[in-house]
Amino acid sequence: MLKISSEHFIYVTYITEQMNFPYFIVLNIFSATIFFAFCAWLYFFLYLIKSLKQSPRLEESKKYNINNNINNYPKVSIIVPALDEENNISKCLDNLLDQDYHNFEIVAVNDSSSDMTGEIMQAYMKSNPKRISVITANPKPVDWIGKNWACYQGYLNATGEIFVFVDADTIMCSPSVISLAVSYLVEEKLDALTGRPNILAHNIWTKITLPILWTFSHVKYSALCVNNARSKSSYLFGCFYLINRKTYESIGTHKAVKDEIVEDVALGKKIKQQKFKLKMVRAEEQITTLMTGNFMSLREGLKRSINLIPLSHKNVTNISVVFLLLLEPFILFPFSCHSLLTHYENLSNVLFAINIVTIVLIFSINATQLAIGLLLNPIYALLCPIACVLVSISFISFIIKARCGGVIKWRGRAYIANRSVMNSCQSK
Repeated sequence: MLKISSEHFIYVTYITEQMNFPYFIVLNIFSATIFFAFCAWLYFFLYLIKSLKQSPRLEESKKYNINNNINNYPKVSIIVPALDEENNISKCLDNLLDQDYHNFEIVAVNDSSSDMTGEIMQAYMKSNPKRISVITANPKPVDWIGKNWACYQGYLNATGEIFVFVDADTIMCSPSVISLAVSYLVEEKLDALTGRPNILAHNIWTKITLPILWTFSHVKYSALCVNNARSKSSYLFGCFYLINRKTYESIGTHKAVKDEIVEDVALGKKIKQQKFKLKMVRAEEQITTLMTGNFMSLREGLKRSINLIPLSHKNVTNISVVFLLLLEPFILFPFSCHSLLTHYENLSNVLFAINIVTIVLIFSINATQLAIGLLLNPIYALLCPIACVLVSISFISFIIKARCGGVIKWRGRAYIANRSVMNSCQSK
């Protein structure tokens, strides 16, 4: 047993009396929290590198002799829901028509668009009647989310054995994307396959914010976890995923997730829960999707993504932890510098060093994600403190809106924030 002598007690008492004790406590709290942040960001960095390095790639399916097997592959229905996509739908359909897969159809769904999307689709169908069919979705029922309803209408009119769901702002970077994906699905005996895309960001807000969100995505929904049958982790990238008809109907189609704002995540969860085989691959070089919008639309998009987190006391704590991870290193930076001026020299130096290393880690993670995961200029990592503030504000704003029954506006529709049944507040 440890024995404390009277000399030790007298020494500790003397030190405590000489110190500004409240400041000493605060300094220790700062040290503990910044050490926690350092450990978390170090884990994020190491896991990100591991995920980028070890996640399977779509081009790996080239190892299969596609030319010999392709005629034996089943018919594919490419379902493209589109809401007010007149600026993107032509390029999307052109890329799909150029695909070299031998047996596929395109089911383009006009989701109550108010622009020229429907007319553009009709023009493509007239030029390619054997390949393209256009569905004009009726106004959605009250208990359906808009995109889910459009995808469901596409399914009702699809005749293929494999469904490929593609967003209207998604582009295939080569004519062999569908062939590669289908061969991967068939040869690996998968029930569903999704590809992590490259995101085209045309405004600075997206370029500085996306690396943080993409890093969290790699940690929470890494292919290393999704592809592990023993893991509960599941995810579908809504811009591009394949699922065979039998599996899709077994999980209840989009009708089973009709009230989910983030329907792709909900579908992935059902696939994994019912023990179907789901796999995620890196497809940044084959698939690109567009993220556009101004500052305010980006904030609403962030809050839509944050809606993945069910609101409870426990999750409010989790959100607070995320908030501290994003802001604490930058907030504590001046305090750690100030601590160098105090007489607690050793503790101050440790705090300062940990804080600096943590900030360096955050910048390094953002630069790595930009350069490798998003194929963007890593110079935008220098603005990551602004991104941390923006994401944190979005988290807090979402909590407030969810507590007050507020709404999230997304692509021309408004939705109740964080409800088990998220009915649309307005229909088109």
